[in-house]
Amino acid sequence: MTQPDADIILERLRAGALDSLIELGLDEISARPLGSLVEPSFVAQRAVLFVRNAAASEELEVWLSEQLDLLLDQTVKAGDDGRAYPPGENLRKHLPAELTKPIEELLAEPYLPDRELVLKLLDHHAMHSLIQEVLHATLVRFARKMRSLKPDTSKLRSGLGMRMPTSLSRLKDLGSGVVSVVGSEIESQLDQKVGEYVTQVISAVLGQIATLLTAPERAETMGDWRAYGLRVALDTELEAYAVEARKLEPARAVAAVAQAVRTLATRESLEGELTELVQAAIAPWAQQSLGQQLEALGLEDAWRETWRTWLHEQLAPVLETTAFRAWLQAVVGTTSDT
Repeated sequence: MTQPDADIILERLRAGALDSLIELGLDEISARPLGSLVEPSFVAQRAVLFVRNAAASEELEVWLSEQLDLLLDQTVKAGDDGRAYPPGENLRKHLPAELTKPIEELLAEPYLPDRELVLKLLDHHAMHSLIQEVLHATLVRFARKMRSLKPDTSKLRSGLGMRMPTSLSRLKDLGSGVVSVVGSEIESQLDQKVGEYVTQVISAVLGQIATLLTAPERAETMGDWRAYGLRVALDTELEAYAVEARKLEPARAVAAVAQAVRTLATRESLEGELTELVQAAIAPWAQQSLGQQLEALGLEDAWRETWRTWLHEQLAPVLETTAFRAWLQAVVGTTSDT
């Protein structure tokens, strides 16, 4: 049987055989169990090698600074109008709906976390300070509002249409003076007393908040709130994120990451720990194929289209290179005269 020469194969690849080959590759990968696609020890070895080589480099801080500059290039370098992004540009425009919709639906599920877990997250000095300040200000305003609602006795006198006897008038003046003195003393102690009360009840307030956040009747509402948070993140203009990015202190971030890398590199058990971590991460799905997982998430079509397009864009130009033509001729061993 006569074998087709390199030129014929090349034309067939251009005419659609390349796309068929890509599809075969995607079929094969999607049919493999996840456990065969991810080798924990290999991943751990490569990660440890990278970390230790990076930690040993005297250029680590320089490299991290360069990477941070690249990462923040679009967010911190504004244009002539002072904006890094055009109006209306947001994350939703850059993410496929096939990805964001399932995530939003998952977040909206009526899931309720454990009350004790929520309480542990709330029981922090930052939250204590925040709630204490809000309670203190609210109670003080309420107390002062109540004090301002004292009755006006002058209207009572005029309504009676008579003069108050001298003895009663003096008694009234004396009483007003006492009330004034007592009021001033109460005012001076109000902040202190309210502060003491709030300090005593802060733990109970945090407990009540945790109870309310995990109440079964609020499960649906809390799910809606989580989905709302995702929508806000997706629909917020990228310019708003750019403004926040400009607040970063790159030097401190670089120093912190460099220190973390060097500390991590000295850990003798790092490779074993990473291997166990990767194994634990993929264990529940190790026997299931990648395609099964993608289909369960509703992402298989989007995954295939993304990789199909990307691979075609990368490989199609290779077909037109002299190097590929020479390689193909060497593999086939024949060529046409044209």
